[in-house]
Amino acid sequence: MIIDFHTHLFPDELAQKALAHLVKNLQEYEPDCDPNAPYTDATVSGLISSQTAAGIDLSVVMPIATSTRYSETLNNFAAAVDRVKGLRSFGSIHPNCPQALSELERIHNLGLKGIKLHPEYQACYADSQETISVVKRAAELGLWVLFHAGADVGMPPPVHGSPRHFIRLREAVPDANIILAHMGAFRLWEQAAELYPGTGFFVDTSFSLEENPDKTDCFADIIRSLGTDHVLFGTDSPWADQTKALQTIKRFLSENGFSDEDTHAILSGNAEKILNDNCG
Repeated sequence: MIIDFHTHLFPDELAQKALAHLVKNLQEYEPDCDPNAPYTDATVSGLISSQTAAGIDLSVVMPIATSTRYSETLNNFAAAVDRVKGLRSFGSIHPNCPQALSELERIHNLGLKGIKLHPEYQACYADSQETISVVKRAAELGLWVLFHAGADVGMPPPVHGSPRHFIRLREAVPDANIILAHMGAFRLWEQAAELYPGTGFFVDTSFSLEENPDKTDCFADIIRSLGTDHVLFGTDSPWADQTKALQTIKRFLSENGFSDEDTHAILSGNAEKILNDNCG
């Protein structure tokens, strides 16, 4: 089994408009962005078609709550996606939403395994008191928290989720199950390699290996320092090609001396444990 732990999609009626807005931001702040992206139409059927072509068995969707206004719609949609064959979904909340903690309980009751937080889109520092409160309650509920980590190619500075922010978050919530996307901190990988050993953080590989081949040694150091049992394959579809990303991670692991057991753990085993082996 192959599990892509970091993907995105939208309800069919919103996908085209949402993608157009995101592409506009991307082109504004990253003029040299991939001209072929997005690689799907960001719908349920588009993602399933992409993962099938790539040989990926399961994609985990990571929605992002960008508004502080309370709304049940996003997490209701996430719960519906979570029941689609070949897909699973996390939920999301905005840390500054007044109902954030109660919505966390509802996310738990919906049966979702975790939440996605995006310090850049949400303009909320990863070590803010609001974020700490959300992560602490998530830990109490047994929910995983996946963060966008590091810079974002579609957003201006400052970076709200740097490795140092996450270290302070870890100090505040030492028992939380935290996954840091984009190899731990997009474009801040040297800091991640220096600061993350011994933290217990998980990382995903999304939008990193195939986009930054010059950082191969740093990526390998991050994986070895955290342990291959703390690494998850991810692509960030539709912003990356799932087929290319899977080929790249397999080649990277082989060329850097990772074993078949390590490869299995990263491509599916670790994700299966997080999803409680209920991956159908």
